[in-house]
Amino acid sequence: MSISPRLRDRTIAITAVVQAASLVQQVAETGQVNSADMKVMLESLLVENAPDTESVYGSVSQLRTGIEALNTQLSKKKDKKDVNLLRYVISLLHLERQLAKQPEMLALIDREIQQVPSQIDYFGEILSPQVIARFADIYQRTLSELKPRIQVYGDPGFLQQPDNINRVRALLLTGIRAAVLWQQKGGRRWQFLFQSGKLLSATEALSREI
Repeated sequence: MSISPRLRDRTIAITAVVQAASLVQQVAETGQVNSADMKVMLESLLVENAPDTESVYGSVSQLRTGIEALNTQLSKKKDKKDVNLLRYVISLLHLERQLAKQPEMLALIDREIQQVPSQIDYFGEILSPQVIARFADIYQRTLSELKPRIQVYGDPGFLQQPDNINRVRALLLTGIRAAVLWQQKGGRRWQFLFQSGKLLSATEALSREI
C-alpha cells in the first residue's frame, strides 16, 4: 500500500510521539534509556524549517522504536496493548492542544530552545546531563504548568533520581514537539483513537521502509 505524502508525514509524527512516550516509559520503569533513540528525539527539538516530517528525525529508520510500538498498540491483540504507553500518547496530544492556546508560552519555549546549541558546544554533546537538564528546565517552567499535568508511572526509586527526572521532562518536551507536527499535518486526537485501522495500514507501510 502506498500512502499520500500528507498521511506519511502525519504517521511519522505520531510514531515520534509514541517513541517519546516509549522512552519516558523506559526511564520510569527501568532507570535506563536507549541513548540512540533519545539523541534522535532531542535533536528534533533543534530542527527548524524542515521540508517534511521525516527530515526532522533524519530518516524513518530513526523512529523504529516508535513505529514498532505503534504497530503493537494498533494491532487487534488486546493483550499486547500497553495502557500506560497509550495514556502518555493521549496526554501528549492533549497537552499540545493546551499549548496551542498559549502563544506566549510557545514563543518562550522557542526562544529558550534557540539558546541550547551554545550549551551543546560547551558540554560536548546533546546527551550530556547538563544539556538534558536544560531541556528539562524548559519543560518544567512552561509545559508542566498546564493542566492536567502528565502523570508518569514507574519505579519510585528510579523516578526520584534527578538525572531520570530530567530525562523524563526532556523526553516529554520532544513528545510535544512531535505532537505539534502531528497537528500541523492534519492529525487529530480522535483519529488516533477511532481511525486505528487506517493508521495501522500507514504505520505498516513505514515499517517496510526500515
